[in-house]
Amino acid sequence: MRSRLAVCVLGVWSLLASTTSQAQPPGTIAPPRIYAPAPYDASNSWPAWGVPAYDNYASARVPADGQFGAGPDGLITEQISGDRGLAYEDTPVDRFLTAAAKSTWIRLEYMDWRFEGPGNSLLGSPVAGIVDPSQPFQATIAGRPAIVQIPTTSALRFPNLQGIRGTFGLPTSAGTLEANYFAFSSSTNGQFLAVLPPDPLAPELQVQYATSTLLNGQPSNNLFLYDSSFEVSQSTRLMGAEANWIANSPYETGFVTRPLVGFRYIDFQEHLLQRGTFDQQGLLAVPLVSDINSDATNRIYAPQLGMRFEWVDQWFTLGFEPKVAFGVNQYEASVRTDRLRSPGDPTVITSANGNRFAPVGDFSVYGKIHLRDNFSVFVSYQVMVASGISRPADNIFYNDNGSTPPPAIVVDPSFRSMVWQGLTVGGEVKFR
Repeated sequence: MRSRLAVCVLGVWSLLASTTSQAQPPGTIAPPRIYAPAPYDASNSWPAWGVPAYDNYASARVPADGQFGAGPDGLITEQISGDRGLAYEDTPVDRFLTAAAKSTWIRLEYMDWRFEGPGNSLLGSPVAGIVDPSQPFQATIAGRPAIVQIPTTSALRFPNLQGIRGTFGLPTSAGTLEANYFAFSSSTNGQFLAVLPPDPLAPELQVQYATSTLLNGQPSNNLFLYDSSFEVSQSTRLMGAEANWIANSPYETGFVTRPLVGFRYIDFQEHLLQRGTFDQQGLLAVPLVSDINSDATNRIYAPQLGMRFEWVDQWFTLGFEPKVAFGVNQYEASVRTDRLRSPGDPTVITSANGNRFAPVGDFSVYGKIHLRDNFSVFVSYQVMVASGISRPADNIFYNDNGSTPPPAIVVDPSFRSMVWQGLTVGGEVKFR
């Protein structure tokens, strides 16, 4: 009985071995088949829900759409190509812009400055026989003795002009680029001189104001009188910009010196108005109002060199920065007269323009208190001195060629030095 059972088992085993040998070539082993997991929703079909099933991954084709749906484990697979594009991954440009944005700084300053006034400029020509016509002197008016005075610009001052300046800094491995722009609000200062009524007991003591002129270009005692009032006013405006490249220093703290090179632009404009009123001691129904206007515009373009000396500490920085610029002033000057000698006098406008050498010196001392790693309080005192500046009070040629020709008070540009100086306070923010 047992022998029969053994023969049956042997026969079944032989039959199975024969069937397997006919299904594949000799010496090979069938690779295991890989099956995709069943979807949660039978209505979904690949590739909307999972990973495809292949007998061999090496021979599989990747579909055109690299985004697969969620599989049974809730994960979403995505095919990543070798190039993601500029908007997908960092490029050298991206890295440069990111580093520049993190290292830049800005400073905003409030400026309270004083502008040098026109000084004691005589608003007229020298008077023959008079040493100082700005002081009251004896004259003869309509055959009667009188006292006359030529006004000056001594009362015109500009002590407190308000402005604002913004500075941008970009540190690099080779140095720091700094650029700033500043502007002051327009300011006007003037003086009004009223002529007092004459004393009935001593009318010759009345002081009248006048514009003195040359006569045909020669010294004279020719006077345009104002027996009612005289007014003088001047407006001024200053703005500019500057860009500098400051070299790096091997030292970060302690005493640090760095040379700089750059370019600056200055725009300085002034307007002077003189207005005299003559009413012939109240006898004229319509007083004669004479105007003399003078304008001067200075635009300086100047390359510059300088040094920056600093003592740098963790909590504060002290600095001194001298700069010298050698530039060109593109100036424009004009003079306009209205109703100078009589109501019938025409308006006369003369102008001049050109280029003038204009060196500029800029000196500032400053201090910073580092309240935080990226924020500092800034205070400085700055002095700017420029030569070759045209000013309106100096550009008027006071002359008269007689009553018949047109008025001959015309433009005649002249140049002098100018000083701007004052205090600035502000804050500096570093983006890092």
